[in-house]
Amino acid sequence: MKWMFRRKWLRATSGAISALFLVPGVFAGGHKDHPYRYSVVDVPVSLAVGTVQTPEFSVASHWYWIMIQVEKPLPFRQMQCMMGVTAGPLESKDCSSNDPLLRADWTVWDEGHMVSSGSSTTKADDKYTNQYIFKFLGSFAGEAGKKYVVKVRFTKDGTPLNVANPHLIVTRVGYE
Repeated sequence: MKWMFRRKWLRATSGAISALFLVPGVFAGGHKDHPYRYSVVDVPVSLAVGTVQTPEFSVASHWYWIMIQVEKPLPFRQMQCMMGVTAGPLESKDCSSNDPLLRADWTVWDEGHMVSSGSSTTKADDKYTNQYIFKFLGSFAGEAGKKYVVKVRFTKDGTPLNVANPHLIVTRVGYE
């Protein structure tokens, strides 16, 4: 009996170790330069005051993030201030009184009916990679079989951030 248990345990352990070494990206959790490559929406946007709207898209029944992705062409601390992703007073002590530039209200629509809405925060709610900064604007629950449109209204002139190639992204929570 012990022998069979050990054999099953050895087989399971061997399979797991093989998967870790033979399947690329298991430890990495996905492509490091663009963790949200499986996004349902990824469109370039201008951060000028005004409203942008995504094309209509379908989803599975799951939660979805709405976020802005930018590259990092400017000094890192300046980008943090402009994006509103500082985590506290020590990080924001060098920010100008005009920061953050990224301020937005968002809504999610299904066939002309608003199903979710919110506003960006002025602190944190971010993720970093070597190449990008992601500012999370909000999230919503998607239902299979429905068609959604996300509208984002930028309420402050964020055009100085346009040099960072901003993209509006909608992606499944936990699916990078």
